[in-house]
Formats: sequence, C-alpha cells, structure tokens
Amino acid sequence: MRRLLLSAVAAFSVLIAPQVALAKKEKVEAAEHLEQAPAALEPGSAYILLKSSVAKSGLFAVQQVMLRKPSEQEMSDYLSAKQVAYDAELPKLKKAAKDGPVPTIDEFAFDYDGKPNSFVVTVGKFLEDGDMRTLLLKVPPGDYVLYGVTVGNRGIITCNCLGTVGFSAQPGVITHLGSLYADKVHKESPLPHLEDELGEQMFQYGFVLGAALVPADAQAPVPASLQQLPISLAQLEIVDQFYQPGVPNINRLAPIPGILGYESGLPVDLRAK
Repeated sequence: MRRLLLSAVAAFSVLIAPQVALAKKEKVEAAEHLEQAPAALEPGSAYILLKSSVAKSGLFAVQQVMLRKPSEQEMSDYLSAKQVAYDAELPKLKKAAKDGPVPTIDEFAFDYDGKPNSFVVTVGKFLEDGDMRTLLLKVPPGDYVLYGVTVGNRGIITCNCLGTVGFSAQPGVITHLGSLYADKVHKESPLPHLEDELGEQMFQYGFVLGAALVPADAQAPVPASLQQLPISLAQLEIVDQFYQPGVPNINRLAPIPGILGYESGLPVDLRAK
C-alpha cells in the first residue's frame, strides 16, 4: 500500500503533458488559495494545510508544484483530444522529419484545453504570514503528488522524477501536509532540509531547483481559525522514479527521515524496513 500512487505517475506522458502547456499559458489553477479561514468546509471539496518557504530567484518566488491523479474520464478525454490533434498534425510531422523518425503520439506535445490536473503552490496567497507562510488550499478531492519546483507561476522547471511522495486529500476534511521547502540547490542552500541535497557542483552557468517536505505530526501547530474544523494528518505514499518528457531539469524530493530514503539512487520506504 505504500506505493499506491505509483499508478498516478506510471504514464507521465499522458498525465503531465497537458499541464505543461496549461502552466505555460497560465490557465485556471486546479487549486484555490484561501486567504481567510472558511466558517465551514464544503463537503465536495478537499483542503490542504501546509507551511511554505519563501525563497526567491531574483524577483520571482521559488514554488512547489503539485499534481492530482486524473480521473478515468479525464484520462479518456485527454487521450481522445491528443489523438485528434496528433492525426491533424501528422502530415506536418512527417514532412518535418524528412527521412528521419516521425514523433510517436507519446512524444507529441500539444495545447490541451481540458481541466488542469496540477498547480503551483503560490506563496503570495496565504492564510498567515511569517518566515514560513501558512497556506490553505481548496482542491478537488483525489490523490496528489509533490511533482516538482518552478519559479514564479510558469511551467515546471525541475521535476521530482527521481523519487517523491504523494498523499490523498479527502472531501470535507483539511489534510495537514506539513512544511514545504523549495530553493535553488546548485550550491549550498540557506534553507533547512535542503543544505546538503546537492552541494557544490558544476552548475556555473545555470541553477538546479530542489524540494523538501517535513511532514506534519500530532504536535504540529494549527492556526486558531481552523482548530474547530475537521483536520487529519497526510498519509504519505512513496512514488517511484518516472519519466517526464520535456522538463528542463530533474531531481528528487529530499529524503524524509523514517519515511523516504534512497538506496542505489532508488526511492525506498523506510517504514517497510
């Protein structure tokens, strides 16, 4: 059961490709960032409570990206739209390829106008301010993955392709996730939990983004405005390595003591040992 969300990323050319286009075009988010505590929770919505770091790259915030596992209907709608777009573009693809290989439908990227299944965790919209900002997100119920990191609200820059975690957000409940950290990690980061993730490497003319999670526990503080609402701790699942075509950089979620580790580069569930 610890790898329940693997199916959410097993076909990333299907799940992520539309959202890359959506994020670049800055279409409607798949999450609402609440700046005031609700008096009551909507029974058909899920809520995610977290704290987020506020590191920047120049003028733009370094922010995490979450992905929601699409429903079967969403998957079907996307695949149908992709097939139509691919068939329409195929003559041009063949002409451009000349005598070389023609891109397959799995390699084909297009602008998809369907429902987005991922979103940027926007630190500029918050419930409480501080060194770590407290965020409350209203999202569609479902299974979510800590997918990667971006700068500002653009498309994903670094995916957690080498290992990450996911969790389920149930309707009518606030899922308390914990503290998310994101920063540039091509050199030592001043943020805790990221300082040793890459260390000094040969990125003299660019940068690499990294992410970390410190899960909430029973002692984690909850804003007073939310304490009378139903809250449950996020139950983390391990997500294996996956392939994401088109992403500029790849990394992994930082190890989580007692939960997520890495052996020979592969993510392992430390709770199973």
